[in-house]
Amino acid sequence: MTTALHCTVRTSPALLRAATDAADGHAALRITATNPGPDAVTCDTITVTVPAGEGADSLTATPERITARVEDRTGWQAEHRGGGVFRVRPTAPGTELKPGERVVIALEDVVVNRRVGTATLGISWTLTDARGISCEHATGGRKLVKAPAEALLEDFRPDRTIVPRGETVTLTWKCVDGPDYELFHGDQRETVNHCIVDGNGTWTSEGLSTATAFMLLASTEKDGVPVTYGLTTAVTVDVPDLEVGSLDANGVVRLFGEPQDIAGGTESGTWLFSADTDGVITGYIKTNRSEAPASLNVFVTPPGIKQQKYATQSWDARGGTENQEASLLVPVPRGSTVRVVQSTGGGAFTADLTWFPFGSGPLRPTEP
Repeated sequence: MTTALHCTVRTSPALLRAATDAADGHAALRITATNPGPDAVTCDTITVTVPAGEGADSLTATPERITARVEDRTGWQAEHRGGGVFRVRPTAPGTELKPGERVVIALEDVVVNRRVGTATLGISWTLTDARGISCEHATGGRKLVKAPAEALLEDFRPDRTIVPRGETVTLTWKCVDGPDYELFHGDQRETVNHCIVDGNGTWTSEGLSTATAFMLLASTEKDGVPVTYGLTTAVTVDVPDLEVGSLDANGVVRLFGEPQDIAGGTESGTWLFSADTDGVITGYIKTNRSEAPASLNVFVTPPGIKQQKYATQSWDARGGTENQEASLLVPVPRGSTVRVVQSTGGGAFTADLTWFPFGSGPLRPTEP
């Protein structure tokens, strides 16, 4: 007998924004619970718990304003049990869900609170087996990221961080309508607006043979001024191919100069530098609390070129296949001004950032 329903959660808008004085952060949730088969199941109840409160790990401070209904299916009803707990059940006890059948629960008029962070939506259900014994099961929750009001895109991540050679990786993200979205990987650059449906982006790579960094850029205008917003992520390939051009070495070969620690630690902060030579900045940030995502931003302004932003975020403190440690790789041309910003919506994090110069030359700290 089936003991688990397959549950998906879609939000509208896809990119949930924390409320501000200028916007109340209205949103809607659509939870779909499907019987994956192979047997019919008797579903007694489906319970959805919306985390309520003012904190970063809560979704709304006014759960009483939420309205709940069941879409496209008669014979089921939804009720608010109070405190953000919603219970959905068939009006006739013993109603079965046949393989492939689903129940769609719509929660509307959700007023997102003011704290940026991650709220975990609880989903559980009670099924009755052929012996008449009821058992309760839970999904483990669905994480909902609350983005700052000015964000254009969030939650850019791969479906796995280590890929066997020759296999693909699927990237997903949430974004707003309007900007042009471009994805950079290897020496490739492509527009991915066609990969976005209702603010949810999905893109699958070709087979990978080397470790690959991905950067997603959103370009638009605000008040007549061009704005570029980007996030990065990367995947490692197990047993990768190695490509080189002509290489002759009869002694010690040294490409990089002396590495230099330039930020990191466990505190939010901003640092400003100037680059005396070409080089790269590499590092990571890792949140220690799943309800408080941590972000690492590096702004590079090369001579005569507009500022470029490179960003990454760590949104889950768990291990396994979850996105916990978010890495960043930033090219820096000689003469650039570099600004590093690391922060979190609350809670603790660890970060590390290192400068690798091509040749000799540190990143020199400068005054704002």
